[in-house]
Order: sequence, then C-alpha cells, then structure tokens
Amino acid sequence: MQITRLIVKNYRTYLDLDLDLSIKPEQSIILIGGANGGGKTTLFNAICGALYGLNIPNAAVFHREVNAGALASGADERDMEIKLEIHFTGKVLDQMQQYILSRSWILIDDSVRLSVMLNLNGNIIRYGVATPSPERQNSEAQVAKIIKANLPRELSEYFLFDAMSAGQKLEESQLSRIIRENIENVMGFRKYLDLAKAARRVQEVKASERLKAKAEREEYLRLTEEKRTAVETLGRMQDERRDCRAEIHSLAELVQELKKAQNQETLLKSRRDQLLGQKKDILDKESQYRIAVQDFIKELAVTIGLPQLTKNMRMEITQIVQAFDGDGSDGSASLSPEAVAVMVDRIIEFVKAQNLGSSLPERAELIKAALGGAADTFTVNPWAFLEKHELAALSDLIRLPRANPFVTMEIIRRELAVSIPSLKKINKQIDDLTAQMAGKDFSTLKRYEELEGLEAQLTNEIEQLESDIKEKEKRIQRYDIQLQEEPDPKYEALCRLANYFELAADELLKAKKQQIEIKMRDDLNINLAAYRGVISKVELSENLRTLSFRIFHKAGNELYLDQLNAASKQVVVQVLLKALHEYGDYDPPVMIDTVMGVLDKESRSIVLEHYFPSLAHQTILLSTDSEIDPERDLVKIAAFVSAAYTLERDKEAQKTTVQTNYFGTSMEEFA
Repeated sequence: MQITRLIVKNYRTYLDLDLDLSIKPEQSIILIGGANGGGKTTLFNAICGALYGLNIPNAAVFHREVNAGALASGADERDMEIKLEIHFTGKVLDQMQQYILSRSWILIDDSVRLSVMLNLNGNIIRYGVATPSPERQNSEAQVAKIIKANLPRELSEYFLFDAMSAGQKLEESQLSRIIRENIENVMGFRKYLDLAKAARRVQEVKASERLKAKAEREEYLRLTEEKRTAVETLGRMQDERRDCRAEIHSLAELVQELKKAQNQETLLKSRRDQLLGQKKDILDKESQYRIAVQDFIKELAVTIGLPQLTKNMRMEITQIVQAFDGDGSDGSASLSPEAVAVMVDRIIEFVKAQNLGSSLPERAELIKAALGGAADTFTVNPWAFLEKHELAALSDLIRLPRANPFVTMEIIRRELAVSIPSLKKINKQIDDLTAQMAGKDFSTLKRYEELEGLEAQLTNEIEQLESDIKEKEKRIQRYDIQLQEEPDPKYEALCRLANYFELAADELLKAKKQQIEIKMRDDLNINLAAYRGVISKVELSENLRTLSFRIFHKAGNELYLDQLNAASKQVVVQVLLKALHEYGDYDPPVMIDTVMGVLDKESRSIVLEHYFPSLAHQTILLSTDSEIDPERDLVKIAAFVSAAYTLERDKEAQKTTVQTNYFGTSMEEFA
C-alpha cells in the first residue's frame, strides 16, 4: 500500500488542502515539518479519518471539527462540508489497484449526514444516509473489505502512530505486552488464536452435554455462558477504551492550544483588572480634586487671606500678645499713671474748693503714693483697652497653620493633566482585552477531562472483569467431564482442533521467529545508542500464549526491558516495528508523528542515519525543526526524501497553509 495524495476540506485547521504524497524510486521519505500547533497531528488524524472515518455523531461535534476560519468568514453553515479524500495504491491478488476513498460530513437540520465514495480503477461504490439499508450494508462491506486487505484498522496503530504516545505507553511497563500484540496482529497469528478460541467454545458446549449430573451440567453451562458474556463485555469495553484513547489523542493538540489560551485568558483578565484599577484611580483622583477645589474656593479667605495677613502682621500681633504675658492683668483692673494724675488733680481741686485748710503734699508725692511707689518702673500698656476674647482671637491668629493647600492641589492638577488624556488609551486597551477574552470555547477541555476520567474508569472495570473471567475459568476447570462409554469422534476431534490451531500459530511463529530475532539484533546494534554494538542475541519464545521477548548482552547477561530508559524502549519498539513490517503479512506505509519522541541527541542522530531511510517503502515523518533541524539534520536524510513540506499556521485566518520546503530549506539544495 502506498498513499499518493490527500485532500482535506474544512477539517479543523485545514480549510483547503491538496497534498502530493507520492514517492520516487529509492526515496521513500515524505518529510512534513511544522511548529507546535501548526497542524501536524491534525494531518495525521486526517489520514486515519479518511481511511477509517471520524466520529461526528451530532451538531456539537461537527462545529468542533469544522474549520473555524470558514465559520468566522461568514460562510453559510448549510454549505459547510468536512471532506477527507485519500488516494492510494495496493495489491489485490498480485494486481496493483488504484483507489480513491472519500468521506464527507454535512450538517442538515442539526443532523450530521455522512457519505462515502470509493473509486476502484473507475468502479464507483457509493453510500450515504439516504442509501437503502441492504444496499448500504453491501457497500459498507465492500469498502471495509478493501481497507482490511490493505491495512486493517486493528493494525493501523502499529504503522500510523505518535512516537511520543508510544513512549508514554512504554512508561507503563507494558513493553512485553505491546511486543506480543504487535507480533500476534502484524504477523497474522491472531486469526489462529481466534480459531482456537472458537473451537474451545464448541468444545465447552459438547462437554456440557457429556456431564452426567443435570445440576453439574446446568452449573457448567451457566459458568461458560457467564464467561462468554464477560469476554464479550470485556471486548466491548476494550474497544470503548481504545476509542476513548483515540479521541483523547485526537483532542490532545487542540487541548494544548486551549490550555495555553486558558492561561492566556488568565493573563488577559489580570491585565484588564490592572487597567480597570488604573482607570478607577484616575477617576477617583479627579473627583477628589474637584471637591478640593470647591472647598478651596469656599474657604478662600480662611485658607489664603488670613494666613497672608498673619504673615505680614505677625510681629505686631506677637508684640500685642506679649504685652499681656506675665502681668496677670486683663486690661480692665489697672489705671495708668496719666489716669492717676488726673484723679490726683481732681482731688486737689476738690480739697481746695471745700476750704478744708489742711496742707496738702506736693502733687508728685500724691501721684507716687497713689501708684504705690511703682511710678518709677511702670510701663504704660497701650493695648490695655483690648477685651479677653479679642486677645484670644489675636493669639489664635498667629497660631493658624501656614501650609497652603493650593500647593498640594497644584501637584494633583499636574498629575491629572498627564493621566486624564491616557484614559482613552486605557479604555481601548480594556475593550481589546475584553474582545480577546470573548468567544473562547473551553468545552473541549471539559470533554478531554471527561474522556480521561472515562478511560481511567474503563481501565479499572476491565481489570476487574479480567479478574472475574480468570475466577470463572478456575471454577469451570474443577468439573470432571464424564466420558461416555461409547467413543464420540466429534468430541475427540474438537478436543484436538483447539490444540491444533494453537500449535499452528506456534509453528508459524517458529518459522519466522529466527528472521525476526536476527533482524532485530542487527538493527538494535545499530540504533540502540545505550547498547550499540554489544547485543549478542534477541530471543523470542516459541509459544504465543506465553510470548516473551528478551535481549542479551555479548557478555552473556540479559538486558531487562523494564530497566531500559524511555528513549531506549522507544527504539526497541521502532526496531520491532521495522522487523514486523519486513516479515509481516501487510506492506503499509509508516507514518510517525513527533518523530523523535523522547529520544536523546545521540539516539536521534543514529535513527536519522540508519533507521528512517530503510524503515518502509513509504515513510511519512511529521516533525518540528527541533526534532529534525533543517541546518544540522536534514542533510543526513536528504538523499532519501522524495518531497518536503512545511505547515504554516495563519492565526488571523485560522487555517494552515503548506509550503513546498522544509522550514525554508528547499530539497533542491541537496540535489
């Protein structure tokens, strides 16, 4: 099988994609580069979706899967169509066939309508929701048969895979199980094991008929029926978990973008709150300034006039106040020498007018006596006429605060003169941030979390169910199957048949295991950096039911798989994949997303030079420039590259475009 072309319309980040994936002789690699979030994983999912279909059960999922740029451009939703078309070649009965498989989804009255078309060398097979049921079932069976002949869905995860996800699986210490599943499925051994299971099922029915005791027979049948139902339920749950994991994987890229957007929204909200705070501070300061100006005008005389008057007359007022300090006088209880002199003069005139005839002392002596002998030291207080409240007012006047509120108001005015014009800019920034935060749909994050919870729940239920099945098997084995006196050739044949199929699978494994062991040993000695050149052998067991996989050092000791680091485990699985691709029953292309996964620098260099060039007849690599550097690494595989592309994300138009180069480097430079 070889993929030659992929057409994608209105699917996630792709508005209109037409990609040539055909390869040239001796150049098996198609190299597709892109930054994180550029559309690599979506391209990977588009190929899987074209082959096996997408799960779009309702309008909500359709809106999530359809290209956002098409909806944002104003296109009519009724004209929206998600279309995936893949062109590929494959052999049927040794005849090369050309296939064009197209799947499209449209939304009509909130109902998703699917249509499928397969062009097989000009012969058209088509079906959709309007196709009559018998005809549709027949067409679906034909399409499924053709896909199964080229790459069955159960095998797709071994050839179309995400190296990073593979690395995560290996971290769960499931390497031996993964290797067993790879070998069973890819090498075609699974069908023999399924036949063995079917034979044992018929054998169980026959065995129940041979039980003498009716109660034992009924109990035996009940247990075997419960076991069969449990096995079917287990299969359904495993399928559901696989679908759940597939949907988790398909949403992983979008979830990463939404988580970044959610973090960005938090930053945007914080910035907007900061701007709203700045705006409030400016408006509050303006309001306070207006109130202060109004109060300043109302109290102008008090705040400006009196302090200025006090400043100019402080010395005089201070002298007046000091004239009263320390004499205990209030200005009304004492007489000045002039007043005493006047009184003395009146007394002298009165005595003379009355002709009292007494001899009076000299006027000066009388005045001195009236003043109590203080006439020589008495200083006249010119402000003695002031009342108490007037003196208190003068004292308060010189104690008035001298600070002028106008100075502070002027500082605030200047600040407002600068900040108020910036309000327009702040308002625009707030509007822009609000617009950026609007319209974000984080329902996918919720769906992703629900899927993770469902996957964990299914895993627990599967483990419990597997335990129940083992318990029922133990109880079934306790029964002693009573043989009839007469031989039963059919029952004896059934007993041999199940063993025959199991032995057939083991014999097939033996026939190919040596080739797989040698191929893996040689490739591990080249590609496994941690043990490069020191692996003496790789050993597979000869029994599929207890299949084991072991690696040995040339010193004789075993290299335990669970002790390998994640990068080494990834290399082991990829080397196994290469061996299975070479000796398996199918010949599909290999497509790897995040090609380097968890590989370290040394392992990356080795894989580039020795693994990818000879991996498959067609290898599609999806890589960032940090995984395969265009300047340092591209030269190592350039000779094996048929075509190189770069996926570029147009954030404004919400779509991905394709450039015919690898991060600006043309493959013609290496010609």
